[in-house]
Parts: sequence; structure tokens; C-alpha cells
Amino acid sequence: MENRDIKKGQVEMSVVCSDLSLLENINTLLQKKGVIAVEDEYGVLHYIVDGRSNRYDVPGRVTSINPHNTTEQEREAAYLELCIKSVLREYGFDMALMGTIIISKALFTAFRNGMPLPTTMKGLYCETGKEFSLSYEQCERDVRYAITRSSLKNMRSRAAVRCIQSRIERRLGLMDPLN
Repeated sequence: MENRDIKKGQVEMSVVCSDLSLLENINTLLQKKGVIAVEDEYGVLHYIVDGRSNRYDVPGRVTSINPHNTTEQEREAAYLELCIKSVLREYGFDMALMGTIIISKALFTAFRNGMPLPTTMKGLYCETGKEFSLSYEQCERDVRYAITRSSLKNMRSRAAVRCIQSRIERRLGLMDPLN
């Protein structure tokens, strides 16, 4: 955002970018959906709400986005996902890689269902690979590549996933931080 002026209850916003097509895409999304969500580096969502077409509709859009309308289970799931993503970012994982998504999904499923991770990586690859329609070999390759691109690059896949899991457990308060 370049400029934000508040005058008589009106907020003006300017978006500055070097690519005209990006600016057109932002404008098109705002016109179609009326809302854009942007995630910052800490995983916090910020919303841009467009009130150009119907300014009386804007409060309804904002309240529909409000996280207070969610159930306790949805909030717990969102917090768990935030913890997993933040730990993965701490270890330098690229969140756009399929291997990182596979690790994240496996950890989320394990914590959400209160089940331990599979004892072998083969079990993890088979279970999670089914959800993404990936073969065992492709799943293994993607996870290994994601780990080699992170700060855990010198660890074997199983050790890296266990390390991430224990950090998440500490963050969630499931494990004593002094252990």
C-alpha cells in the first residue's frame, strides 16, 4: 500500500506494483468477489474489502469473514495449522513445494486425529500420497526434496519429520519444553 487517507469516514487505498496485469487482476478480483485475503509472513490473514459497488454491503462481508463466527473445533484446527506452518517456516521449508504440503498434511492429520505418525516413512508416503493422487516414489521424492531445501537438509526424512513433530508438540504445550 502506498497511500492511505482517511477523510470524513472514507478510506482511500492505492496499490503500487510494477506489473500492470497484477494490478488489473487485483481490481478484477475485488470487483468479482468483493474481498481479498492476504497472508503475511507470520501466517496472519489481512483482508481488503471493496466497497465501491455497494457500500452498504461491506459490513455484511466483514462480519461474514469474522473468525468469531467459527466453532471451537474450527478455531483449534486453524491454530494447529498455523503452528505447523510456523514451525515449518522456522526450519526454512518452502511452503510452495509439494513435499512440504505432504509433511504439513501428514502432521495435521496425525495431531487432529490424536494418532501417532506412521512408524515408517513408507506408511506416511502411502497414506498421504493417496490424498494427493501421488505414487509412493513421487511422494518420497517430493518429501526428500523439500527436506534438502530446508535447514534440516542433513537429516534423514524420518528424523526430520520427528524433529518437526516434537517442535509442534512443544508449541502446543503437549510436551515439557525442558525435555
